[in-house]
Amino acid sequence: MKFGVYLSLVFVYWMNRAILSLKTEKTLLNDDTLGKVHETESNDMHSMILNNSAQKYLSLQVKKTFDSHMPPYCKLDTPAKLPDPISAPEGLVLWVSCEVEEDITWSFHSFRAMTNEVAELSEIEVGLKLHCKGNGTVILPWPMRANGLRYIDVRECFIVDHYKEAYEHEIDNMPDTIEIFQMIDCIVVNDMNYVEYLLKSNAFLLTRASLCGPENAKIFAYVNITETFYGSKSLVMKEFQDLAKQYTKNITIMAANTVSCHYEKLIVYDRSKTNNYGSTFFENLIGNSYPVLEILNFSDTKLHNIPPHLRHWRLNFPELKILDLSFNHISDLSTFIDHDPEGSFRGVINLQHNNLTSLSNHQFQDFLQKHRSFYIDVQNNPFSCGCEMRAVKHLILNNTISMQSNNSEYAYLRGLKCHRPNSVTGRELITLSDAELGCETEIQVLQRGPIIILCILVFVLLICLIVIIRYRVEIKILAFTRFNIIFPCQQQENSDNKKFDAFVAYSQQDSDWVLKNLVWQLETKLQRHNQRFHLCLHQRDFTVGAPIAENIINSIERSRHTILVISSNFVRSEWCLMEFRTAFHQSLIERRRHMIIIVMGDLPHGELDSDIKRCLKTLTYLETHDRLFWDKLVYALSDKQKPRRRSRHHSRMTLSHQSHFLSSPKY
Repeated sequence: MKFGVYLSLVFVYWMNRAILSLKTEKTLLNDDTLGKVHETESNDMHSMILNNSAQKYLSLQVKKTFDSHMPPYCKLDTPAKLPDPISAPEGLVLWVSCEVEEDITWSFHSFRAMTNEVAELSEIEVGLKLHCKGNGTVILPWPMRANGLRYIDVRECFIVDHYKEAYEHEIDNMPDTIEIFQMIDCIVVNDMNYVEYLLKSNAFLLTRASLCGPENAKIFAYVNITETFYGSKSLVMKEFQDLAKQYTKNITIMAANTVSCHYEKLIVYDRSKTNNYGSTFFENLIGNSYPVLEILNFSDTKLHNIPPHLRHWRLNFPELKILDLSFNHISDLSTFIDHDPEGSFRGVINLQHNNLTSLSNHQFQDFLQKHRSFYIDVQNNPFSCGCEMRAVKHLILNNTISMQSNNSEYAYLRGLKCHRPNSVTGRELITLSDAELGCETEIQVLQRGPIIILCILVFVLLICLIVIIRYRVEIKILAFTRFNIIFPCQQQENSDNKKFDAFVAYSQQDSDWVLKNLVWQLETKLQRHNQRFHLCLHQRDFTVGAPIAENIINSIERSRHTILVISSNFVRSEWCLMEFRTAFHQSLIERRRHMIIIVMGDLPHGELDSDIKRCLKTLTYLETHDRLFWDKLVYALSDKQKPRRRSRHHSRMTLSHQSHFLSSPKY
């Protein structure tokens, strides 16, 4: 009964609502203004419902596409916009972040396929952030182009296949949309075999995309990036150096041609903590266009000198505000050239934490007078506070800095601290006295100067005297043979009755060296300097038909000297021993040094003749491996009466005659 009453009441309520609705609608239809309002509100509601449905459908499709291509450790978000300074979005904003765990490999190709599919549904703007842990690896081909990719941030990853698209020209046809590029604390792992292929390839085939990277970027950070190699082929150092030269050649060829990159929007260029620069890196750097670049960072890159291309302030970077060269090994503060002295804003060249040890008065004046569009920050360098810093100290104390408002940035020099010597370490330069700077009075310097100079001269003369005494023989020989200088008291000889300068005694087994080296040097080569010697050789000068012994005796008597080429073959030859004894006898008769002994190789001391042993112990002989062998031999043969030997009246040998005695056997 109660339930029936309840149903009756509900029926009455809904009937009243229906009647009231009909009346309201009829009233609104009779009123034109209200009718138009009702119609507009109805259309907006309809559009909102349709839009919400489309957005919901699009979101579902994007999520479905994302899940089909991206691994589960990647997350998808749809923020209102991407980080600054990326411009306002014009399409659907997607944010992809991946935490790549150890022993997992993430692929950029899958990401590119995902953006391609999503781009078919709607205009998109994508941000990608990759963070690796442990041995997390990403396949990331430079320059990482994908549909709608505006932001990319890669940190602490192992990167493979980095140069796989260097020669794929279809990449050039893909839109270059990256505005923020950050790759930090990563290791690029290169396949040695593939890198070798790339380096040996024709440089003209490199794509513009691989050479320039993201040309539309506003921030480019390539920080603490190292490269390593792996592969089945192990290269020795020379092969690796050859490949490096080929790489440098390729890049140089490209830089010398039409490829010039235009970074029209780039504001920050950061290459800090990365030192894998090629030999042409800075040359190629200034060959590109950077109209709005404000920050150029090469800090902690192991630079030992300021690159010459960076010394021209704002010549290649007209809007530059900060050049960061801190935390390097720069020790030379050379002159910078100001190409924008009337610039509307001042920049800074940051040279903190380098190896600068001194600051000259000339450099200080350059800071204050010539550098108007920038100032140089040299704080935190290991300055050595010696006397050369006295002028700088007085300039600082005389308020030179504070008097010029445009140089107020150099006020930090008032707190400049010393690193050396140890007695003033940590103290401020302006607090040191001249004595603490090691500056002596002018009188002390004038008194000590001549004494120091005199001591240096005495020391130099003493060294020269020791050298002359120690090497007096060598000096005398070289002065004669090289400069035709004859020192007084040198032994002279009268040899007008001698036909030959020397008779050469040697073993037939040594004829190759004697004829091709000894004879050529003394008879042919020295002839060009009017210093030719005439030698007596058994093949050429023995009297035909006369006994050998008689020929030997006559030849030795008609020669000023006898050259004995003593070797293991010589001491075993009876004819050679006879020549030796005859020459030895001639020395006794003439009472002068007639014999000139040349030792070839190691001698068998057990087989040496007693006279030969005696001569080797008592006479100075020549060895063929001596660096001054030819000078000593020419000196021993030369007639010291003349500064330059006159050519004797002997006819020159013809080529046929020379070829004849070179091949004739001995005796």
